[in-house]
Amino acid sequence: MNFNENFETVKNFARETAMSAAEKAKNLASIAKANVSIYAEEDKIRKAELELGKLYYRDYAVGEEMDMAEYLPWCQKIDESQQLIAQLKDTIDDLRAAGAPRDAEVVEQEASECEISIQPEETTEE
Repeated sequence: MNFNENFETVKNFARETAMSAAEKAKNLASIAKANVSIYAEEDKIRKAELELGKLYYRDYAVGEEMDMAEYLPWCQKIDESQQLIAQLKDTIDDLRAAGAPRDAEVVEQEASECEISIQPEETTEE
């Protein structure tokens, strides 16, 4: 292999590696964004459960009959948030599966193909 062929091989390997790194960064950013959304939904659940508990205790403390119509919207909010969390977790699992690292042997083989041995070309003196 001459220098130009080695250079092209290294250049292509560097380009592929950079593109792979960029894709991995996008993948990690998407996972982080999904995790933030999960935390936000979990906070909504905590707030809804708090309000639901306040309503229930208010009815209990004054001896009123439990008003399901008053509880139902809070229960629905909790259910919606739990469904969204499940979807986000599935999305994270899909993103992690898509960004699974390649087999180490393949990476080593590609790296070894890019090794350059720069040796001066033999010159013949005439």
